[in-house]
Amino acid sequence: EKSQQSIRFMSDYGMRGLCEIDFGRTRWRKEPSPLMQTLKSYIDIDEDHAPDKVFAAGEVAAEDAIQRLGKELGKPKLVSFLARRTRAIAGIRELPKFTIIKLMGIVRTKMIEEGEKLVESDVLQDPKDIFLLHDYEIIAIAQGEERNWKDVITERKAVMASEATRSRVPRVITSDGFGFYGGAATKANVAEGENVLCGEPVSPGTYEGRVRIVHSPAESQLRPGEILVCHGTDPAWTPLFLSAGALLMEVGGLMTHGSVVAREYGIAAIVGIEKVTERLMTGQLVRIDGSSGVVEILEDERVEDATETKA
Repeated sequence: EKSQQSIRFMSDYGMRGLCEIDFGRTRWRKEPSPLMQTLKSYIDIDEDHAPDKVFAAGEVAAEDAIQRLGKELGKPKLVSFLARRTRAIAGIRELPKFTIIKLMGIVRTKMIEEGEKLVESDVLQDPKDIFLLHDYEIIAIAQGEERNWKDVITERKAVMASEATRSRVPRVITSDGFGFYGGAATKANVAEGENVLCGEPVSPGTYEGRVRIVHSPAESQLRPGEILVCHGTDPAWTPLFLSAGALLMEVGGLMTHGSVVAREYGIAAIVGIEKVTERLMTGQLVRIDGSSGVVEILEDERVEDATETKA
């Protein structure tokens, strides 16, 4: 039965994957190991922090907030009605993206098939090389244009390999080409120091735990309760939020992906901390305040197997 469930899951969601807006990135259906690794990490989550209990507690807290807001505004029935409607239709916001990714999965499969034909015709060396061509170049190939397309692909792969070595990308690029790498201004009335980092608070709460630097969700070794520290997130990172005790990001704002998901999952989060993946190290014990935007380093030593504590 579990095998059948896996088959059904991949049939429905196998077109998802890391950086899924990119046609060239492999989907879960072909490379399920990142997904399986994330699911495996859920086994280590203790019962008190199990997803069903976390969400049940969130429902209770939300209901209390609705009741308080209704009393404060003097319109409890209206607030309750609007809250119910918001909950009922909020999930629809994901439908356009899901539909687009599903269509992209269909198109990607067809492109791979065409790429295989081009390999058989000795035009390309690998079926996935088709994703390194512009649309007008694919049309030119279809029209029989003679050109050494393998050399074109080789040059572009070299450029991609070079760009992949960048450890950071600018937060802002101005019209004159200047790149701004700095973090966001902090709202905290605290100056950064040797053991204090500051950023923009985007999800309230305080948390004390061990740091885990993650550069790719596919290679994550995040343990339950660890503080997820990364450059930024997109939907491919969402499964890690079930295990994370808190979130620190170098880039982002109040309405970026990581910030929104952190609030939905009820974990503290701070963004806009310059070079946070370089200034912190995996295993360090830190305390973060998601309301003020302050990160305090409590222990500078790396302790890989220490357990976290919640403030």
